[in-house]
This record gives sequence, C-alpha cells and structure tokens, in this order.
Amino acid sequence: MTINKLVVLGSLLFLAAPLVAAPDNELAAGILGMHLNMTREQAQTRLKEIGTFERAERKQQEIWKVRDESYSHLIIGVGKDEKLRFITAVAREDNEAKRVPYSEVGNLETAKQAGDVAIKNFNYEWNLPPRHDQPETRVNARGRDPKYLTTYSIKRLEADGE
Repeated sequence: MTINKLVVLGSLLFLAAPLVAAPDNELAAGILGMHLNMTREQAQTRLKEIGTFERAERKQQEIWKVRDESYSHLIIGVGKDEKLRFITAVAREDNEAKRVPYSEVGNLETAKQAGDVAIKNFNYEWNLPPRHDQPETRVNARGRDPKYLTTYSIKRLEADGE
C-alpha cells in the first residue's frame, strides 16, 4: 500500500470515528425496548409483549415480571405528564441467568462511583445531557458483586416528569 493510500485510509477512519456511538451516548437508549419518552399506554403495550403485570405501587409505579435471559422484572414510574420518568431492570438471580457486567452498561472510567466499594456497594452513575428527543438523564448500574449488576436504572432528571 502506498503512503498516499495509507493517508487517505487513515483520514477516512478519523472522519468516521465520530459516527461510531460511544457507550455513554447509548446509555439512555432504553432497557428491553423501553425508553423514557414512552407514554404509560405505550409502555404497557410493550410490557405486555415481554411480560406480565404483577402489581401497582404508590407514586405511579408498576412492577412487571419479564421474560428475559438477564432480567426478571421491570419497574416503571410514570410522571404527571404520563410519560415514563424512570425504568429499572432487576437482574435475574437464578443459575441460568445471563449476568450483566457493569461495563456493558457504559464506560466505567467515565462513571461516578456513588457507592462504597469497601462495603461491596457498587453504584456506577452517569449523567447525560438532553439530546434529540431524550431528556436529561441519569443512568445507574448497582449491585453488591464487583463485576455484575443487580439493578439497572434510567431516570429523567427534568422537573416536569416528577
């Protein structure tokens, strides 16, 4: 390969790099097809496809049992605007579960460690600014295991959904 071809190839790779989504840019995309811009009705339609309703809790929260290799339940909270204000996935704990490492949620080097690892409280947190049609968002991956999460949450930070 000639020097000119290498320079052109290198330039193309450099220009294409911003088109490849970084893990942090994908954090708030959703969990199991659920995303924060969904209305309660849209969320319930999706949840009926992947699971069964278990119960409603106070503060507009619902718990659904889901059929997934990694998660046993999804918990949703609905804001005053009738859109999801948070989604929390609870990891399966059975022997057949496909465990999810924290690093699959996002880049741990860019996360804030909001827990105390000395007492096995791992709490990786990312804050994402608003973009396109997504609100300002906080993503959390929590657990007691140093490698695998127990819960994975996406939460709107804007006040109108509270």
